[in-house]
Amino acid sequence: MKKIIPSKTKKLFSGFILLHISVYYGWIIFGGTGSSQLLALHLLSWIAPLAAAITLLTVYLKSAGRDRYFWLLASLGCFSYTIAESFWLYSHIATTSEVAYPGWPDLFYFLQMFFYIAAFAYQILQKKESAYQIKFLFDMGVLVSVSTALSWHFLIYPLVAGSSTPLLFAVSIGYPVGDLLLLFGAISLYHGSLHFFPRRVLAFIVAGLIVQVIADNVHLYSTIAGSYSYGNLYDPLWSFGLLLMALAGLQSLESSEEPVLQTAIALPDGKITLRLLLPYFSMILLFVVMIFEQQGEMNGLIAGAGASVLLLITRQIFTLRNNQKLLYQYHSLTSVLEHKIEQRTEEITSKNQQLEKAVQQMKHMAYHDVLSGLPNRRLFLEKLETSISAAAQSSKKVAVVFIDLDRFKNVNDTFGHEFGDLLLRRFSQKISENLRSNDVISRQGGDEFTLILNDIQTENDIIPMIHRLQSALSKPLTVNEQELHISMSIGIAVFPKDGDTTEELLKHADSAMYHAKEKGKNSYQFFTDEMAFTSSRKIALENDLRRAITYDEFILHYQPQVETSTGEIIGMEALIRWQKAGGDVISPGEFIPLAEETRLILPMGEWVLYTACRQAKEWHDAGFSQLKLAVNLSPLQFAQDDLLYTIEQALEQTGFPASSLELEITESVAVDDAEKAIFRMQALRQLGVQIAIDDFGTGYSSLSYLKRFPLNNLKIAQPFVQDMATNLDDKALVEAMIFIAHSLDMSVIAEGVETEEQLALLKELECDEIQGYFYSKPLTAEKFTALLAQGLPSEKIV
Repeated sequence: MKKIIPSKTKKLFSGFILLHISVYYGWIIFGGTGSSQLLALHLLSWIAPLAAAITLLTVYLKSAGRDRYFWLLASLGCFSYTIAESFWLYSHIATTSEVAYPGWPDLFYFLQMFFYIAAFAYQILQKKESAYQIKFLFDMGVLVSVSTALSWHFLIYPLVAGSSTPLLFAVSIGYPVGDLLLLFGAISLYHGSLHFFPRRVLAFIVAGLIVQVIADNVHLYSTIAGSYSYGNLYDPLWSFGLLLMALAGLQSLESSEEPVLQTAIALPDGKITLRLLLPYFSMILLFVVMIFEQQGEMNGLIAGAGASVLLLITRQIFTLRNNQKLLYQYHSLTSVLEHKIEQRTEEITSKNQQLEKAVQQMKHMAYHDVLSGLPNRRLFLEKLETSISAAAQSSKKVAVVFIDLDRFKNVNDTFGHEFGDLLLRRFSQKISENLRSNDVISRQGGDEFTLILNDIQTENDIIPMIHRLQSALSKPLTVNEQELHISMSIGIAVFPKDGDTTEELLKHADSAMYHAKEKGKNSYQFFTDEMAFTSSRKIALENDLRRAITYDEFILHYQPQVETSTGEIIGMEALIRWQKAGGDVISPGEFIPLAEETRLILPMGEWVLYTACRQAKEWHDAGFSQLKLAVNLSPLQFAQDDLLYTIEQALEQTGFPASSLELEITESVAVDDAEKAIFRMQALRQLGVQIAIDDFGTGYSSLSYLKRFPLNNLKIAQPFVQDMATNLDDKALVEAMIFIAHSLDMSVIAEGVETEEQLALLKELECDEIQGYFYSKPLTAEKFTALLAQGLPSEKIV
């Protein structure tokens, strides 16, 4: 990267040039005569090339790239000129005599020309050769030939004619020839324009060369005329030319706004320029001189004219051949270009077709479900808007049907999600096949689908359509050679009775679908106002439930569990209660199912576990270490992967022993994945906790599950206990349950015991533990503490 010299340095050097030339001319004009004047003039002539040489050497050291060697050669030229001037200065100081001509200074003057010409040649040769460069060289040859002829005729020949020795002849002819070469360099740089240097740098270089050539030619003329004497007005021009070259070097370090092009000659743009006409003007000038100069020696002019004509003819021949070559290349390139254009046109056409196809695909993806290919929710809503508008104008009805597949989660868990996706595609196809052409089916996501049934006269027209869909699914669907029986829970909302907007109809159809699911699988429900009330209450209750969790509105009650044989309290079941801030008490039967549905049962269950263990630990510390604690686990809690971690943390943080904790689960935990349930129970047993199966006989009872589950306790549900005193069948079932449990090394607890007669029968059947209102209803922690302290009433111990 180029190192930039501050513009202040260039300004200082420009001031030095102005000062130096002004002093030089002032000394010539006002310095008088004599030895002191000559000494001052010699000193001024010596200072200028030395300053230029040092400046250009600095430019070389601070420059980067190939151009730096141009400045090195120019610096060497200035040093050579300094040495030549040093001879003059030394001769004047030491010998007070003029230096001989030809002499040593002439050698170093020629070296200065040599280094300058070498710099120009180096710079020109750095550019890539081209046909335009060759024509450029021909043009330069013409200019040099004309210049040489004129110089020979007017300058060189008069010097040759008067030369007495070969050395004098060589030196005398060397200066004009060197000037011609310098002129060639100046013209080359000028015609190369910005391809060599930035504009300002080039201007200073060309100006410096022209000033030096002018000084040399004026000196030659004065020498021929015999009028030269040291201290002429053109003497400062040599110093000025050298200093301009140094100033060009400084400018090259500063100039960065004008980029240098990479080709030696600019391509023609069809305009006639001075660069094209200059060779012809120079030849015309030569011929004009030859016409008017008819005296004296004409050989030099004739030779120059002949060489110029020969160069122009050769240039034209080269130009013609090059034009033919270019024309051939043009036709070849045109042919290739036409072929490329054809190819590109085909590519663009193909790309446009692909783009159009992609746009269509994007539109389809934006409005259709990726899995099933059915309209998605966005397109469904648009079509529903259209159907509502059409029905409003024709006074007809529109039915919005919300469908949810029953127990689809079990399919995913059993066979995997890929299988579930295939089932959804097959289901979509089956439903679509059994709809009318003007009906619409959409997949909302997961296993939820919606239908638009158009052109409905009365609600009774909807029922046969629903039955048709149910009948279509009465036969099993085959997926990967696996037959599956699929049923649906269906909710129906009708425009305009159940709503006149898409949002209302969808919401009400969804609400009706949930009521159908609660009613039982494979059923349908029309939306009713009662559902709206239930839904709004459910939403309000859910909001209250979330607030209750945040503001800790729950409390725990504890119901004692009594050993049948001794009548002693050996444990308690923790039961959650909800008392709202306003004092209203919400039944567990109302908020527990909602907590399960909204998954709020998870934070609630964790709170119950921590709170009950902390309270039970207090009772243990108070001397009741025989007490065991029973805590219910919902199926959703049991299915959580972090269940074991949660229980471990609760036991660790509360200090409650694992052996005193009994977790009550229902038989439904085995419905989805029995093997997974068994594995989790075994992990819980390894923690040291006990496991009881709650409400045995009321759910998906299976003796095979009972045999395989690692259980400690079996809990008989209240419905069997309640009627066992009056219903022999219930008594027989309770007896069988107790026998099976004992056979499998489990203890048995009966819940819901309310009468002494029930207690007596259970004792007779050897039931291990009793829980129910006969002993105590669920109590707050304070009341349960008091019960522990005073013990059960004696009349309760039978």
